[in-house]
Amino acid sequence: MISYASMTDPQNPTPPVQEVIVDVPGWQQVRPRIPDTQQRRTLEKRRSVREIVFGAQDGILTTLGIITGVGVAEGERAAVFISGFLALLAGALSMGVGEYLGRKAEREVVQATIDMEKREMAADPQGEFTEQVAYYKLKGFSAQEAEMIVKRLTQMPEIYLYEMVRDEFGIDPREAEDSGLRAPVAMGLSFGVGSLVPIVAFMLPISMFGATLTSLLFAVVGLFCVGYYAGTLSERNPIGKGFEVVLYGCAVFVISYLVGHYVPPLFGHAPVSVGG
Repeated sequence: MISYASMTDPQNPTPPVQEVIVDVPGWQQVRPRIPDTQQRRTLEKRRSVREIVFGAQDGILTTLGIITGVGVAEGERAAVFISGFLALLAGALSMGVGEYLGRKAEREVVQATIDMEKREMAADPQGEFTEQVAYYKLKGFSAQEAEMIVKRLTQMPEIYLYEMVRDEFGIDPREAEDSGLRAPVAMGLSFGVGSLVPIVAFMLPISMFGATLTSLLFAVVGLFCVGYYAGTLSERNPIGKGFEVVLYGCAVFVISYLVGHYVPPLFGHAPVSVGG
């Protein structure tokens, strides 16, 4: 908690306020709330690009490394398909469950913070009131304007609580309510789709060496498409964004290859065929 006295004029302190929270039965059970808009909902949907980009890129690169390595080491399509689809299944499930558990843990942390703020508001309403006034003064409002705003907020506990949590902790309380499966499903599905990209090359009637090269080509095209899609949502140059994702993806693959080729011999082991 910040010191209100350190941010206010000691010659003009905030006067005592007897009722800084309206006497509404069950006010401590309210949830933080702000007015919703269509633009806010649209942005929330666009933010799902994170799960799509992360899942698809990881699916492409992880599966590419496994199947091209197996393809060179075994020389059999059956081994490629078995390892590829196992990587797809395990990776998609792991990514989906990991995203779900990660978001669940984040929601619990945010909810615990909200509950703590409610306890502070109940234990020291005057102190919390003056603290919020101080935050509004930091935003450029005069002492009179800040007090007027916060007094008005106290008549709407759910919005008052939102402002308190946002200004003091810098978090969006809505994170505590986002318990849907959209993000985990998007993460798992995008990983699965990304994993299929390099596998498809080995379904073509060409040699194993040709399939390996084609798989690398498909992976580059897949990474470019992922970046292009992200660029269309972020209003960046889609082509430039596509090449950016390709560049990072190729860097990851090359580093993985170099590590697999040069590190094992340092420990007396044969090079690992990662990526061929």
